[in-house]
Order: sequence, then structure tokens, then C-alpha cells
Amino acid sequence: MKQILIAAIVALSATFIPAAYAAAPNHTTISQQVKSGQYATLLERYKAGQKLTADEAAIVYFGSALQPGFQAEKDYNKMLAAYNTGQTDNAFRLCEEALATDPTNLLLLYKAYGAAMVSKDSAIKAKAPKMQARLLTVCDAIENSGTGVSESSPYMVIRPSDTEEFLNKYMQPSAINGRATIGNLSAAKVKLDGIADDVILYFSTFK
Repeated sequence: MKQILIAAIVALSATFIPAAYAAAPNHTTISQQVKSGQYATLLERYKAGQKLTADEAAIVYFGSALQPGFQAEKDYNKMLAAYNTGQTDNAFRLCEEALATDPTNLLLLYKAYGAAMVSKDSAIKAKAPKMQARLLTVCDAIENSGTGVSESSPYMVIRPSDTEEFLNKYMQPSAINGRATIGNLSAAKVKLDGIADDVILYFSTFK
């Protein structure tokens, strides 16, 4: 998945940006899909770790931002403290609890996956594949939301922490050589394996 994304960035960086390369999520359309019940149905499949199409992933990810009580800036310091001090089983349980109401949070998903992978508790370890499937679904939704290399077609996220998780853990640049805010966009100048020059990646918040 990441290799395909890097290959696409190489092509886009070397040529013009095709107008229809990626479609930004439409707030009205996503809202209608939430109201129709499609979001709720897809959310259950997503939670089960089932494979979703690109359109279905977008409905789940961006639809979660339209749910009552959604907090883009919510922090999970107790979970992070447990994870960072090696209490990974406890961190997993805290992630699982938080994911019940914040199901597409990439920070929670990556930490839950990491904690499950190192757990000696067989019941927790068995949940690693499902967490990986969920985090990849979210990354797919972000990846397909724009080209990422143009101000007119940024990657779209629903919370600031998703930008950091997607950039650092999914794209895994060898270096981040600069950060900037351009209007309502955030930009990162990164060094990616396989691309000679630095690439500027743009991110915007879905509203």
C-alpha cells in the first residue's frame, strides 16, 4: 500500500496534477450517508476488521467526524502514559475503551495494534490483525482524499493527530525538513525513499 502511494507521488511530482486524480470527501454527501444509516452499517463491518472499498472507507472515516460528541482535539494522556511506561496490556485496554466512541482515531489504532503485537496475553494478541485492518482502512481513506502534493488537492483528515500518525507511521519519511501553515492547510517538506528531491505534502481538515 505504502509502495503504491510513493510511486504515485513520484509520478505526480514529476508531472502535472490530474484534476480528477483523487476526489475530496464531500460534506453534504457524507452527511446524507450518515443520516441514511449507511455509516452505521459500514461502521460495524469496519469494527469487525472487514475489507472496505475506498468509498466505504471514506464514509466510515469522515462520517465519524459528524457523530455527536466528536472531539478533534481529544487527548489520551492516560493511555499514552501506560504505553510509554511499558504497560502495554493496560494501554491496549484503554485504547479499546476509547475506540468505542472514537473508532477511527489513528493514534488509538496504532497504539492498540502495537500493544497487541507485543502482548503475551493471547486474547489481546489475537486482536492485532483486526486493529491493523482498521488502521489501514483509515489510512486508505486519507490517501484517497487527495493527491497530497498540491494545495488544491490536499490529504484530508478529521483531527490533527491523524496527520501526524499518517505522515510518520504510514508514509514513514526518512526526514521531515520543514513544517508550515498555509491558509487553512498544514504542509510538511519531507524526504521520501525513492524520490530525489524533497516533497511538500499538504493536509487539510474535513469540516
